[in-house]
Amino acid sequence: MKTPISDILKTIPKLPGIYIMKDGHGEILYIGKAKSLNTRVRSYFQKSQNMPVRTRIFTDKVCDIKFLTTKTEAEALILESNFIKKHQPRYNVLLKDDKHYPYLRLTTQEKFPRLEVIRRVKKDGATYFGPYTMVKEIRETIRLIYKIFPLRQSRDRLDGTPLRRPCLNYQMGRCLAPCAGYPSMKEYQQVVQDVKLFLKGKNNELIKSLEKKMNSAANQLNYEEAGVYRDKILAVQTVLSKQKIISTSLEDQDILGYCRENNQVMIQILIVRNGKMVGEKNYRIKILDDAGNNEILSSFLKQYYADEIILPKTILLPQSIDECSLIEDWLSKKKEGRVRLEIPLRGKKRDLLNMAKENANFALRTELDKGELGLRSLEELKETLELKYFPEVIEGFDISNISGKHAVGSVVVFKNAISANSEYRRFKIENVQGIDDYAMLREVIGRRYSRILREQKVLPNLILIDGGKGHLSSAERTINELGISGKVDLACIAKGKFRNNVETDEVLLPGKKKSVYFRENSPSRFLLQRIRDESHRFAISYHRKLRKKSSLASPLESVSGVGKKKRLLLLKNFGSLDAIRRASLIELQTVPGITKKLAQKIMSTLGPEWTKKNSKI
Repeated sequence: MKTPISDILKTIPKLPGIYIMKDGHGEILYIGKAKSLNTRVRSYFQKSQNMPVRTRIFTDKVCDIKFLTTKTEAEALILESNFIKKHQPRYNVLLKDDKHYPYLRLTTQEKFPRLEVIRRVKKDGATYFGPYTMVKEIRETIRLIYKIFPLRQSRDRLDGTPLRRPCLNYQMGRCLAPCAGYPSMKEYQQVVQDVKLFLKGKNNELIKSLEKKMNSAANQLNYEEAGVYRDKILAVQTVLSKQKIISTSLEDQDILGYCRENNQVMIQILIVRNGKMVGEKNYRIKILDDAGNNEILSSFLKQYYADEIILPKTILLPQSIDECSLIEDWLSKKKEGRVRLEIPLRGKKRDLLNMAKENANFALRTELDKGELGLRSLEELKETLELKYFPEVIEGFDISNISGKHAVGSVVVFKNAISANSEYRRFKIENVQGIDDYAMLREVIGRRYSRILREQKVLPNLILIDGGKGHLSSAERTINELGISGKVDLACIAKGKFRNNVETDEVLLPGKKKSVYFRENSPSRFLLQRIRDESHRFAISYHRKLRKKSSLASPLESVSGVGKKKRLLLLKNFGSLDAIRRASLIELQTVPGITKKLAQKIMSTLGPEWTKKNSKI
């Protein structure tokens, strides 16, 4: 028997913490934090004319309230942001972003640091730079660093002990060859310091350092070395001339631009490091109409900075928020240094806010226009194909194989005409031998929707198959067997009379003899073709991956009892796979860990000729 809300309210303590409101099915409706849980939660159930509509809606559904107490309100704030991110409650303002922007990671916790691209920042002692919002930008940066600074590119774990002879990069003057034990740690660390200055944007300091080295080399009549430093200075100066300085204060700033239209909000963050704008991020947030700007900004700050490790000194906001001091304290503790939230009213900082706002406005208009076009294409699709359901969720299928080998299937998911990449799935064909695309399609569809039914997840509105009449019949048969016929719409998109001309593509429907053709420049036709092409791309990329993996596989991998370590020992002792094949039974047993029984397995796996050769031993 469920406890009435009135009885639950009596048990809530007057302590800081978070509260979790659930409906009758156990679904979390809302998560909040409070300085006093008792006072805050009780306020939701007091009759008031001023209560927002959204609050009134979800409090009517509340059947249970859970709470977690904390020592301070700051701890409650951190707990709230973590719980909201994890559970995504329906009535909270949610920051939904599946992008993880790349960072450059300089492994300064190692004796001989190297540079790598990562998407998750960790507290591991390394030095991080970023984020970089464009992949092209980060690749150009890495290419330039390796050109200017002799930083190692290998991934070896180095402790100063020579591992091998120097590679070509050393011969080209692009590496000091720490893998060969050539440079001292002090010499290599100087290179690392120069890389740090470059990535931090402190290029003036870097140029002074390089000029000092150039002059020193010239004074010692080492003109070739001086010329190398001269070229590095010119390269850095070229980079410096391209950088856009937007702040003379040379401090790290995040600038939040804000634009709202009905229940759609776009927030843009301009990322400024050392006075130079290094990138921008856009976040679109869907809210209920009565959500206040104060709540939206506060929720955004808590959710966005919950996962950020590299924090700026200053965050510029377009307006004040109620929890300003609390969020400041939280971010300062996280940064281990002072973080200020500023609301500038005039001057250069206000101009930067206005610039961010204009960009946010433009980004929102672009997104809304795209959404309107997608909605029109879906409406046209439903009307033209006479679909039973509005095609809000479309799943596209394709099969890829060569003569039945490495056969795979793919499913791509589009929601409101936009690809949902995180929900893409791929299948390795398990139960079909030889060339039978129809049977493969039946297997993939069967596995896909058997699992959805088993896990009681929501079915798509439209299933789209890349293929012709045979594929349509196979898909229809499987859907009938699963018992979902009539619960989803089904269609096939096939190449028309001229296979290389997308204008002749035709759509096939169950129970209809005639194909459906779309008008010229139809947005719904473009949408179907896009889904078809995406499912084909996803399937063939997986097929190629399996093919490549198979072609690179070693026969030794199929020998049970021979793992990675033993394979490496065999190759180290004999030098090559051919040498292993030529080895006798006794020679194989000289390798540590290789018993007589295991040696016989290796010989039988490598082929009957080697077994025959050594049968008399």
